[in-house]
Amino acid sequence: MDIGTQLRNLLEQDGITQKELAEALNISTTTLNGYVQNRRQPDARMVIRLASYFHTTTDYIYGLTTLRESTTTPYNAEERHLVNIYRAIPEDKRPLYIETGRTFSNFGKKKKK
Repeated sequence: MDIGTQLRNLLEQDGITQKELAEALNISTTTLNGYVQNRRQPDARMVIRLASYFHTTTDYIYGLTTLRESTTTPYNAEERHLVNIYRAIPEDKRPLYIETGRTFSNFGKKKKK
């Protein structure tokens, strides 16, 4: 497989758009679309950033393996999605995101007396 195919698969599996990924990586949507359409090849640093974003290996991005997750990946797809959402939030807004998460995690728990 080629990088474009791998990226299309990853975007679909994680349910994100090219625009969302481009914003998270701080690159233009045109550049990302070039990678997805195999009109451009990302440099090694960008492949590392893509692998990090998707919590996979560079080998998977390059299509050298069909195993998306390394054996040490501690997150499932939903957890990776939450981490990616968090990373896309401006730093000054992150405490609000964390507090909202705490509120939801405590929802429905009975208070001990």
